[in-house]
Amino acid sequence: MSSVPFEPAPASLDATVRLVLMMVNMTKTAKNQKTLPAVYKESNDGSGDGADIAPKPASMFKPRSHGDEDFDPLDLANALTDYEQEDLHPSTLADQGDDDAINPWRWFHPDGLTLEDVDRQDRAISSVQMGKPRTVFLPTGPVTYLRLTDPLTKDSISGGGGEGTDHPQRAGLKLEVDTPVKLIGPATEHAVDEVVSALFVRAPAFRPFLQALRDSSHLALLRGANYFHFRPLLIVSPPGTGKTTIVRLLAEATGLPIIFLDGATMMTTVALTGGDSVFKSSRPSDIFQGLVQHGVGNPIVAFDEIDKLADMSRGARENPGESLLPFLEPTTAIRVREHFLQIDLDLRFLNWILLANDLDRVPRTVRDRCKVIQIPALTPKDLAAMAEAEVLRRHLEPELTAALTRACARGQIKSLRKLGKALDAAEATLRRPIVH
Repeated sequence: MSSVPFEPAPASLDATVRLVLMMVNMTKTAKNQKTLPAVYKESNDGSGDGADIAPKPASMFKPRSHGDEDFDPLDLANALTDYEQEDLHPSTLADQGDDDAINPWRWFHPDGLTLEDVDRQDRAISSVQMGKPRTVFLPTGPVTYLRLTDPLTKDSISGGGGEGTDHPQRAGLKLEVDTPVKLIGPATEHAVDEVVSALFVRAPAFRPFLQALRDSSHLALLRGANYFHFRPLLIVSPPGTGKTTIVRLLAEATGLPIIFLDGATMMTTVALTGGDSVFKSSRPSDIFQGLVQHGVGNPIVAFDEIDKLADMSRGARENPGESLLPFLEPTTAIRVREHFLQIDLDLRFLNWILLANDLDRVPRTVRDRCKVIQIPALTPKDLAAMAEAEVLRRHLEPELTAALTRACARGQIKSLRKLGKALDAAEATLRRPIVH
């Protein structure tokens, strides 16, 4: 090993200062040679007086920056803690407030509920029984839960050994329907009036329907409901007056899901009651699927073209419209048989709206259980008023209102469906890009 030259130190300095100067000279020599001195690699064998002990590298006394050409990323001295780099003593960090301020862990609920509120809500859901909706009062307002069926047991889920136990979907669907659902919608008279007013602006010709809707829902609120509910309504009007449109607007305004049934395309009543599960091609009813999908117990059920309902199945009843009777009467709707699942469902809170073109083809027993509202054919004045409202809502050119009014007066636009087509064409023309 080659000897390392040292600068002589004054005699008056003590041994400690000599050791420091020796370390500085050795570090300078290592930088010049780009290698560490061999003395760094030697260990003390205990034979000397400690003067030949290899000193620690200088990097362990002073951290180096990344710009230093001798920076070693593996040197632990280059990763000092924050308080060491800022010359702060660890005790200065002690007085920084509570632990929650340094490492916060806060409860968060999208509806602003506390842990106690959620616990109260869970207890209410677990204790609700079929036929007895339960309301829990939360900071966001009262919420009512409904159990659609009786609590299921292991035997009832598996089918109890009866017919249809081998159907692959039954067990999973029964587990889904065992969860209670909510009853939602406008829960005050003011909220209902706001919905009715907004719909009247869009469809003034349906004023009788909106008035009946308002009166029935107000009556439900007076009887203690904190959700949107009304008695079954039957709207009869000529084709093209906008019956389906007003129902969809109602669902959008109230925030309720809509279950849409089309009597013109039905060949059986499976969509209402479900098919017997002994057949592999059977399925649950559309009403059941809508309830499970949305988790809401009071959706709007729109039965369009009920006067065209037919049942082509073998052994069908003479008038298939009468299959609706158990759904429209509260005393029977509390337990309606779902034939696919072989269970009873509480369907009292469904909001039924039946739509028809010919009242004579609707069974009298169905008419007796509904509020019948007859809407006459739209006059040119009605169509012009609706055209003006739609032009404003769609932000179309104001001059279009006069053109549509003239078309309605001349008989060129006789139905709401044709008016909608004209408005769609005008809106598409307005949005069309200009080609240079």
